[in-house]
Amino acid sequence: MRLHHHEVVIVGAGVAGLAAMHTLVRAGRSVLCLEARNRIGGRICTHHDPLLPIPVELGAEFIHGRAREIWDLIDAANLAAYDILGRAVRIEDGQVLDRGDIWERIDRVMEDMRRSAESGPDKSFQEFIESASYPEEVKRLASAYVEGFNAARKEVIGIASLAHEARASEQIDGDHAFRIFNGYDAIPLYLLHSTPDWPTRLRLNTIVERIEWQSGSVKLSVRSASGNALETIHSRLAILTVPLGVLQCGAIRFEPEPADALAAARQLAFGQVMRVTLRFRDTFWRNQDALAGVGFLLSHHPCFPTWWTTLPVHTPLITGWSAGPRADALLGQPRREVIREAIRALAQLLGIQRERLEASLEQAYFHDWHQDPFARGAYSYAPAGALPARTVLAQPVKDTLFFAGEAAETDGHSATVHGAIRSGIRAAQLALQALRD
Repeated sequence: MRLHHHEVVIVGAGVAGLAAMHTLVRAGRSVLCLEARNRIGGRICTHHDPLLPIPVELGAEFIHGRAREIWDLIDAANLAAYDILGRAVRIEDGQVLDRGDIWERIDRVMEDMRRSAESGPDKSFQEFIESASYPEEVKRLASAYVEGFNAARKEVIGIASLAHEARASEQIDGDHAFRIFNGYDAIPLYLLHSTPDWPTRLRLNTIVERIEWQSGSVKLSVRSASGNALETIHSRLAILTVPLGVLQCGAIRFEPEPADALAAARQLAFGQVMRVTLRFRDTFWRNQDALAGVGFLLSHHPCFPTWWTTLPVHTPLITGWSAGPRADALLGQPRREVIREAIRALAQLLGIQRERLEASLEQAYFHDWHQDPFARGAYSYAPAGALPARTVLAQPVKDTLFFAGEAAETDGHSATVHGAIRSGIRAAQLALQALRD
């Protein structure tokens, strides 16, 4: 076995890990970042199709609000970001049911929920909505929004966390959404390439299997993705940025186990998402007057209730989104079946024969995050009563193990790219303090 010695080893080269590496290297520290995949970015996964004017996002797509953590990078990298435009409509079997007040009705429910969270004990969103006097249609809309946006189950997710995140979102103008014209992968690429001497700091295709540690000393047992023999890497500290689903399944063994941190990780929940982007020969939906200028299509379809176009950029792309319990029937299904179900859902939504859609379909883009062993799902959410677990997870363990990533973001920006960046920077700053002590 070969021995390597570093001050800090970072596990994971998503944006949290890259932000931590960038911060530490610029502070003059010896850092090695280990990534199990053959690419950086984590759950940012951008496909650049030469037949399209814009990239296709297989993972994170939207910038939510104006958080400095991400906009500073956009400015520094001279990236082009644009506002998401196009109104939302409810549509069933090809018929537009309403046009103007979907978000207003949902906003009223969410504001009432925030007041309930501030004045009483934490409860699940389902408990809140069932005790309210809204019309049943409004309850269905609000529940679908919570489950779809948060990739959560309404009977599990707590209103305290929803209110906490809503307050944080307001502070960064979170109702406004943007895309990066160059592709979201430009963010991790900039973090990496602006890190001094980055080729010597990053190892791809390197899977961490075991972490043995004591105060001020860490030994990581790793193997290559091709299955080569184990080797050992030594460091003073370790920052772990792997997704919550990876932590929860025990893919990395700890000796000894950091009991409080892993108990906190188990208290949180990890959502599931299936998203499929379809490329057609033309934007045939624009030919329907009722759908002109529509950006988001919402329905009660059991699997793919939400769709969006690329407006204001006009492309023959449309994306179907299945999250929370809607995704249950798709988990573990072959790629071809998930895509087939998405086509069936869109045909039903638009009132078009499935065969006609299939004849016009040129390509389908899909990544199965559920079966990806280095993701195991989408992003985290806090069940009722579990919001404090994020703070526990983010606490240093004997100034030796540090956990980062969106699940360890404590300021209300979990489940976002900017939240993951923020948590990586915070973990790096804590590690710097530990190295100085």
